[in-house]
Amino acid sequence: MGTGLVHDGRVTEHDVALQEERARGGVGLIITGSAHVHPTSRFPARILTEAWDEDGLEMLTRRVAAVQRHGARIFGQLQHLGREAPGGLTEALPLAPSAVPSPRVPGVPHEMSADEIRMIVAAYGRSASNFQTAGYDGVEIHGAHGYLVAQFLSPASNRRTDAYCGDSVDGRLRFLREIVEEIRTCCGAAFPLGVRLSASEQTSHGLTLDDTLEIVDALQRAAPVDYLSITAGVRGGYVKDSSVEEGFALGLAEAVKQGVDVPVIAAGRIRLPHLAEHALASGQADFVGLGRAQLADPEWVNKAREGRAAEIRPCIGIVQDCRRYAGGVACAINPRVGRENEWERPRRTEQSRRVAVAGGGPGGLEAARVAAESGHEVVLFEQADTLGGQLRLAAAGPTREEVLDFVFYLERELERLGVEIRLGSAADADAILSERPDLAVVATGAVPVAPDFAVGPDAAVVTVWDLLGGAVREIPARVAVVDDGSGFWQGVSAAEYLAERGASVELLTPAAAVGLAIPEESLKNVMRRLRGNGVRFRPLVDVASFSGTTIGLTDAITGEPSETAADLVVVVPRLRAETELTRSLEGAVPAIAAVGDCAAPRRLNHAVLEANLALRRFEAGELSGRSLALF
Repeated sequence: MGTGLVHDGRVTEHDVALQEERARGGVGLIITGSAHVHPTSRFPARILTEAWDEDGLEMLTRRVAAVQRHGARIFGQLQHLGREAPGGLTEALPLAPSAVPSPRVPGVPHEMSADEIRMIVAAYGRSASNFQTAGYDGVEIHGAHGYLVAQFLSPASNRRTDAYCGDSVDGRLRFLREIVEEIRTCCGAAFPLGVRLSASEQTSHGLTLDDTLEIVDALQRAAPVDYLSITAGVRGGYVKDSSVEEGFALGLAEAVKQGVDVPVIAAGRIRLPHLAEHALASGQADFVGLGRAQLADPEWVNKAREGRAAEIRPCIGIVQDCRRYAGGVACAINPRVGRENEWERPRRTEQSRRVAVAGGGPGGLEAARVAAESGHEVVLFEQADTLGGQLRLAAAGPTREEVLDFVFYLERELERLGVEIRLGSAADADAILSERPDLAVVATGAVPVAPDFAVGPDAAVVTVWDLLGGAVREIPARVAVVDDGSGFWQGVSAAEYLAERGASVELLTPAAAVGLAIPEESLKNVMRRLRGNGVRFRPLVDVASFSGTTIGLTDAITGEPSETAADLVVVVPRLRAETELTRSLEGAVPAIAAVGDCAAPRRLNHAVLEANLALRRFEAGELSGRSLALF
């Protein structure tokens, strides 16, 4: 998978360090993410490797050496976007087998001539040769996810009438066959070569499993490859969130494997070792591919091998930071991702000290884990009788229950590391100071603020926290959800929760649309579920008042008034940082750090990052008894 840690099309030290961390973690083979074979496929931000660029060979070689020194092997994945240039923003002419627009990209692409096809085929060979020169152990042709090779394979996008004719399997296969032959010519028959295919494109008129089985049979007769990597979906839909079953492509891989005599790799939401082992033991696949699971925990393989599966930090399937483009790949629950060459690997401290943590939400739990793993003596206070904080509320939203796996992981780790946990214990200043801590980590979260619209005495208003926390015992017939305009999960989770329980739901937002901050891979499924449950959207409105069952609205642009009706209003509240404890401890402890929402209400990734920053800065002697933002 791509990391985005590439600059001007060339590998960076950040990317080298990320790949080395995974190789050190015990994997057998790393297949680095898509590398473009020709300038006509150049990614606008140039955050993907440009494999044709011989000036980039030095950094490719460094990446190879970093992986191989730990005993792992490394293959490079080669691709051309074709008509799938993201957003139609590339400066190059969008190429395709036929002038058929992609459902995902506006504009009609350029139908490739025979000479242009030969140019791209040659580019694959040249790029593969560059990877071989850099020391790669093999290469993989990216023939999946609706990119150029897949565009030739699919009759929906290949309408040609020449030798690459879309009406026959042999015609649609010819482009891929010629690429295989060109790479064999350039790199030799012994150089390992595989192909990745979407066994099912999962779109209207897209390739089906039956199509893929026919393609694979024809390919292995005409220009056999050394292995097949099986996935599903097209761009914008091949990365699945927690609403999709784990191991969703295993059945597809098994069907392909039954018809070939070369190894088959299966990937796709394989989060934990028991599923990976089942895939191998049952014969569904010969190799298991881990993408986001390796971001969440680069020690995944070592822990599985050593019988420490319970210590694996599990991917929670929120498809958030791992799919961002700006700044490179990240992980909401593993802040070390992308920082491997900046942050030293965790190690035990030479001087154990006392750490008191106030709050058992994700920020507090992570701070306690990091401190204990470093060798400090840790006590954690949580006023509730369970750990997890807001993650327990988020997990109550439909399809979001996997976020609790992070809480369960942290609970197991704190028990393993001997952290003292005091549930039902308010962390006031006296309680913290009685522990005589060298460091106090404050993770007391935030509290909701009353809505800024007028509420009549006979109007029923609750927060999303109330709803998902189970405080609403009876759900009325008509409910309005008032989003805060951030476009994140709270509003849509509330709307879906209510609709699943039979309510007629209207989702109101001052934003131009619903769910603008939700990753594309999740948003499509969310919208499908919401619309299927009859949820109505009303964007660009502000709520002015709620009295009885009448909600007064104003247009967010023009101010024009209007009305709607509901028996209950559920608001996504603004939050106020809970700073009282931080202020009361300032100057009373040797070092203090406020992490997560009590510093400023934000998201899970911020709380986890700041918990790690707090301990790193503490051990570096950078924290004092005065509150200081963790930049």
